[in-house]
Amino acid sequence: METMQPTLTRGRFLWDPTHMPKAEFLSRVSKIQKEMKKENIGVLLVYSRSFESGNICYIGNTVPRAAGGGAAVIIPQQGEVALIYRGEKREVAGTKLITWIDEVIPSSRFAEDCVNYLKEKNLLSSTIGAVACKRLMPYAQWQIILEGTKQCKMVDADHILTGMRMVKSERECDQIRRASRIINHIIGSIPDTTLKSMNEEFLEAVLDKEARMAGAEDIRILIAKPKGGEWALRPPEDAQISRGDSLIIYLAASFERYWSEGIRTFVAESASLTQPKLDDAQALYERIRQGIKPGKTASQCYKEAVDELQKSKVDFIPTYGLGQGIGLDLQEAPMLTGEDSTMLKEGMLLTFHLAIKDADLGAIMLGNTLYLGKDGAELLTEGS
Repeated sequence: METMQPTLTRGRFLWDPTHMPKAEFLSRVSKIQKEMKKENIGVLLVYSRSFESGNICYIGNTVPRAAGGGAAVIIPQQGEVALIYRGEKREVAGTKLITWIDEVIPSSRFAEDCVNYLKEKNLLSSTIGAVACKRLMPYAQWQIILEGTKQCKMVDADHILTGMRMVKSERECDQIRRASRIINHIIGSIPDTTLKSMNEEFLEAVLDKEARMAGAEDIRILIAKPKGGEWALRPPEDAQISRGDSLIIYLAASFERYWSEGIRTFVAESASLTQPKLDDAQALYERIRQGIKPGKTASQCYKEAVDELQKSKVDFIPTYGLGQGIGLDLQEAPMLTGEDSTMLKEGMLLTFHLAIKDADLGAIMLGNTLYLGKDGAELLTEGS
């Protein structure tokens, strides 16, 4: 799910090598370099922004923390990896606490410094593979890099990291399970919480505190009131929650950069929220979930889901789709759409959510994070 990003993340931000050791990252770099050799790419320029930082985090375990900030990882086919980030020299020590990369370079003239680094390391005589540069980098900076490397052949290399990141390692799966336990904790706490103020922003503050206390690095919260009129998931506002309101709550939490998400539907009481009985919707959700398995394409799972929805004669709300991959970014490949022919494999992590119209509540939404194992899709966010 796409959400607004806070200006600064303020949760638990650290690197625990027992969860994600340096050897894990070195193994990833080795695999990337093997792919580079196959495709005759001499150096890989991997760019990320704070709102989509999964690629450099996959390689270097770090993210641009300031909103809109950018960073690049430079990987030669042979040799040391470098991290160049838009920021101050005083930030180097803090950055090195999070990353295994030794060569950390702060920059105030990001594009020029990337080109200069490539020149200094004699990497401008080879083919350069660009990952997410054209799509995420500010246009003016990208033009400076293209001009500074015009003697090289520049090729799109997004597919190298996209393919590797779709199937998670055992350690990555463990990280997402940890994030999922935070989601489960928050969801489970909602019906037990007495709200001193039935206000959206107060509810957000309560949920945010629960997430931080449970170890969340970052937390995203969206809500919707689907009863009566048009509605959409949105950030909480300074608005009253009235008794009898139906409330859809979307929660996403990250643990050491890895995300999980969940969606539930509630009904407001005088000073609390309760979960209504949604037996039919939950049974429908389960039937579709059981069809999401390794060995099928994403589009096949989507078409089977649509068939089941039509057979069940529910009024499906397609606005938010059915889901996609999740990991270091909230939205990753593959996408559960009719157009995505990606073969689902064991070790993939997906989100699966369902929105349907309801005569009493206006709409119902259910959503979870799933692990694709050999026996099918395991629910990781199964809080009540």
